[in-house]
Amino acid sequence: MLKEESLKKLQSEKLVSMPNLNSLMKISLGLIFFTLLSTALVYAEVFSTDNVSIDDDLTFTIFENAYLENNTVNFDKTMVSVNPGDFIVIVNNDVVSHSFVSGISNSNNEGKINYADFIICELGEKISPETNKFTDDNLCDFNKDNRIITTEISPGSSMTFSIDDIGTYRLVDPAYPWLELLMYSFPKSETIDDDSKTIEITPPVIYTESISIETGFVDVDDTSFQFPYTVTGMTISEIESDTESMSLIFYVDVDDSSGKLDVTFDRSFFDSIYDGVDDEFFVLADGDETSSTELQTTSNNRSLSIDVPYGTEELEIIGSEFNILKEILSIPVIETPVIETPVIETPVIETPVIETPVIETVSTNECGPGTILENNVCVLDERCGPGTILENNVCVLDSATTPTSTSSTSPSSNKEIIVSFSIAFAIAGVIGIILALIAKAHNKKN
Repeated sequence: MLKEESLKKLQSEKLVSMPNLNSLMKISLGLIFFTLLSTALVYAEVFSTDNVSIDDDLTFTIFENAYLENNTVNFDKTMVSVNPGDFIVIVNNDVVSHSFVSGISNSNNEGKINYADFIICELGEKISPETNKFTDDNLCDFNKDNRIITTEISPGSSMTFSIDDIGTYRLVDPAYPWLELLMYSFPKSETIDDDSKTIEITPPVIYTESISIETGFVDVDDTSFQFPYTVTGMTISEIESDTESMSLIFYVDVDDSSGKLDVTFDRSFFDSIYDGVDDEFFVLADGDETSSTELQTTSNNRSLSIDVPYGTEELEIIGSEFNILKEILSIPVIETPVIETPVIETPVIETPVIETPVIETVSTNECGPGTILENNVCVLDERCGPGTILENNVCVLDSATTPTSTSSTSPSSNKEIIVSFSIAFAIAGVIGIILALIAKAHNKKN
């Protein structure tokens, strides 16, 4: 009895552990359906409706109301780096349709673009101003290069196109030119798979015998410099310096899909230094940044390799210093001292004022008869004899002193003469004393 129960139990376990053929078929069909569904979902996410691989990093999304000029943000991003063969996707979430064309912007019009009168020209077309008062002789704001021209992208739709060449791609919407996209296309790097490890190999720069080394000449502050360079796919017509922006400007003509400039700068001429450490040179192609690689750096020079996009006319390499200007600024300016000539003041010598003594003049009337005034002193008039006076230069008898008779002179006349002489000598003495006192007082004052 126990043996039979054990046998039945063993048979039931065997039936449970081994499914039948129908179950196996159902399980297999379920796995196949799940695999197909998963694959379809993956392909729906990775590929677009045109069976083109979509990379979120290469997808531009236009925001709603981007057609309004006063919007500050119109895209989720405006610039990407790509490789030839990559696909770009533009998704239109705006309420109006958009289309895009590629081309080159007029760098001379930067900062003064009026989108109300935005002019888009064909490849090579040039519109000159009506007058010659403008510094720039081209009124075109944008010239097509005919590399990319999209169809109209309706609201809610998307557009996919490929990047075929290396260089710079600039796209604008002709109807809404403030909608602008920028793509930099770089050469693809070669890869080698070895035991599931991917090694990227950047193609080295190889100089062939067909590339000749040329010499560039440029003047900086009336001093001429020269430097070696090589070009491929382009020519250089002129080189000039800009000491305000510390840059070298190359006027170029890119006749290939892209050009390349390899140039070496002597540090004593041109360099890029920040805070005492080597800094990167900043390179612009028609005002847009372009890719550059520093090939070699030594204590004496620096070598650059620059990719120049198709259609570039002006290539600007911006550094930090022209060392010729640095040397000029470092020369100390010696100021010539100004020697002040001392002013010698001539002493003013005061001339003493000599006071002339006032001599009182004695009136001639004070002299008595028979006397005359000589040198302010009454003296006897000896020109005529006694009893005579001088009248009209003739001695005549003095009627006042001479009596009518011819007798001798009376005693009263002699007395008057003596008195007169005494008075005269007294007056002379007084005058002499006065003069002596005046002279003595004057000497003391000096």
